[in-house]
Amino acid sequence: MSSMKIHFSFPESFEDGVDVKPYALMRDHVLPSLEDRRGKLESMYAQVMGRPEVDPVLLAGVTILQTMNRLPDRAAVAACLYDARWRMALNLPSEWTAFHPTTLVYFRSRLAKHRAGKIAIEAGLEAMRRTGYLKGRRAVRVDSTHMLGLVADMSRLECVRETLRLTLNFLSAFGGPEAWEPWYSRYAERNDQDLRRASVERLRSTMAQAGNDTRDVLERAGTMGSAVVKSRPVALLARVFDEQFEIVDEAAPAQRKAALANAVQNPHDPEAVWCTKGSLGKRGWVGYKAQICETAPEEPRRKGEPTEAVITAIVTQSATASDNGSLSVALAAHTANGEVAPETAFADAGYINANELAKADASGYELCGPVGAPPHSGTRFGTDAFRVDIPNRSAVCPGGKLSSECSRINEAGRHTVQYYFAWARSDCSACPLSDRCLSTRKLSPRRSIQVGAHHMLVQARRELCKTIDYQIRMHRRSGIEGSNSELKRGYDARQSRYRGLKKTDVQMQFAGAACNLRRWAARSVWLLKENR
Repeated sequence: MSSMKIHFSFPESFEDGVDVKPYALMRDHVLPSLEDRRGKLESMYAQVMGRPEVDPVLLAGVTILQTMNRLPDRAAVAACLYDARWRMALNLPSEWTAFHPTTLVYFRSRLAKHRAGKIAIEAGLEAMRRTGYLKGRRAVRVDSTHMLGLVADMSRLECVRETLRLTLNFLSAFGGPEAWEPWYSRYAERNDQDLRRASVERLRSTMAQAGNDTRDVLERAGTMGSAVVKSRPVALLARVFDEQFEIVDEAAPAQRKAALANAVQNPHDPEAVWCTKGSLGKRGWVGYKAQICETAPEEPRRKGEPTEAVITAIVTQSATASDNGSLSVALAAHTANGEVAPETAFADAGYINANELAKADASGYELCGPVGAPPHSGTRFGTDAFRVDIPNRSAVCPGGKLSSECSRINEAGRHTVQYYFAWARSDCSACPLSDRCLSTRKLSPRRSIQVGAHHMLVQARRELCKTIDYQIRMHRRSGIEGSNSELKRGYDARQSRYRGLKKTDVQMQFAGAACNLRRWAARSVWLLKENR
């Protein structure tokens, strides 16, 4: 697979236009960076192929431009033929003949299979570093965004029935449809429209019947050997059955009161699961989650100034993955893409807790952001009202009394350490603040608290967040909210274009690369105008 050397030549003023600059940067910097990764791209292919090869470097470049322009495969191939900007960006010779649009489909499938989608964002970052545009910025900001799956919303009953339909269509290859009666006639065709307006009694009876039928189909399939049992459709049906039904004392399957966490929501994409967060309400979403990491500029932008923030990593996760614990994953992806380890990481309260603050201190970087408020019991003083000194095993209550007892508690099951502080009954009974501190449910009350091993870090952060200077400093995190919106509105990251976590990750990696390319071009044109 030889690289192509022919260049299109355009006037310099033409290449500095806002609409053309991304293509000039692709030709001059990003494409050579992709060329350096030719070995990784070619490793996805067999050494001997049965058809003429299509250059994978070219396919990677086309996919970046395709994502940047939000084009389907057929339109992207047409742009390679008829758009002078694309031909310039990809160094296409005048005698170049187009490949079939499905080649892009197979290319993305190879990227997903080999987990090689991040080659696109790596190449863009390397090109920025070579030109000096992306310097060793030591501050980053991290946030997550949800992605809708490419599946229809289904009720629990519809999910079971559709999974049965897909499985029976697969099993009909063994003996024909008549060998799977009466189930095949009952589920072979989707006929759920009448169930949308059915009564509660009918829905319950239909679900009970689906549970019985699922059990019977699985029992019948189990007699056909391990190859059938381990096949994807049968294994998926078994998973859905376990998630939606339970069998007690060998009785008929009974529907679970609530489906299990990470339960299949639609059999056409089992990896797209349901989750919710505060901003989405109880309805939530079915799909995935992406952790976005980008550089955090030091100075706020002037009016009309394009952002200089660069997306350095995107990590695609299951929708139920928590932000708590995902910060280290995002920062690891940041350094894996060739960036230096950050000195400061900005994040919101969902990422920051006692363990993360301690981990940041041990790793040598500052974790900047708020900590969630501690739990309170009505009007009683919470743990943040006590001055705790863990090294000296002491604590001072709001009334100024020193604790009389301290115990270290090792929770082996959770691998955590807690500290228990208690005050003397004589001090508590004579305290004027006892109404706000003591529990009225105890006969001889005294106050006690239990805090984590890193409680002092959390306490210090809550006090720091009250200062005006720190609140102003945390404004540097806010810019990533605009990046999330830009990815969704400009690069179709609101919903996955494909099914499955691996293919969705490929989409997000190319969305990040396309976003960086357009940002780079916009800022380059702006700086050129400013310097004139």
